[in-house]
Formats: sequence, structure tokens, C-alpha cells
Amino acid sequence: MVSVSIVEIPARDLERARAFYARVFAVELEITEVDGQRMVFFPTDEPVGGVEPTGLALTEGDDYVPSGEGVRFYLTVDDLDGVLARAVEAGGEIAAEVEAVEGWGRYAAFRDLEGTVVGVTQP
Repeated sequence: MVSVSIVEIPARDLERARAFYARVFAVELEITEVDGQRMVFFPTDEPVGGVEPTGLALTEGDDYVPSGEGVRFYLTVDDLDGVLARAVEAGGEIAAEVEAVEGWGRYAAFRDLEGTVVGVTQP
């Protein structure tokens, strides 16, 4: 079996990244420390059928390099247009315009303040 357990978004300036993502996703986010590593964990849903939801965190450190290249992940949201609008208002930019896939939903992507591209989908 293969599954995703946690996704870390690299940040050079954790305070700025926390403020950006809190605004984009309209959630409260706090900086914490895990084994000497400064991180910001996003709130997650309760386990479903005994399966923990995938964790999402902002992470700061010398070996965490923000980039718009490489792996791209997509987050499912309830309001795709609202997320994109808040990303732009918070200083980010649209990386991929909204596209629709019949019978599936819509998707797009934004670039955060440090260049990382984050995809978003709405069923």
C-alpha cells in the first residue's frame, strides 16, 4: 500500500508564509516546533474509517527550498474562486487558470510568496 501521510511546503520566512496561507485558506495557523524544527500545521479532518487524513505543514529550514519546480500537489477546497482571489490579494499570483473537467470538477494553481506552486481543486 502507498499513501500520502504528510506534505511539507518549504518556507524561508515562516512568519510570512503562515500569514499568507492563513489568509488564503481562511484558517487559524500557529507556529510550533517539532524536534527543533519550526513548522506550521494546517487543521485536518477527523479520521475516516480509522484512516488519518494527510497532514499539511509549512516547514522552515536550511534544507527546505521553496520552488515552483518539481512535485506539484493539489488541495481540495470548497471555494476554488475564493481561494484564488485571496491568494492574489495576499500577494501571490495565479500559476494556472481555472479549468473544468466534465464529471470531475475544476482545478487551478497559485504561486505563493516564495515561488512554490500549489494546486487547488473543487469537486
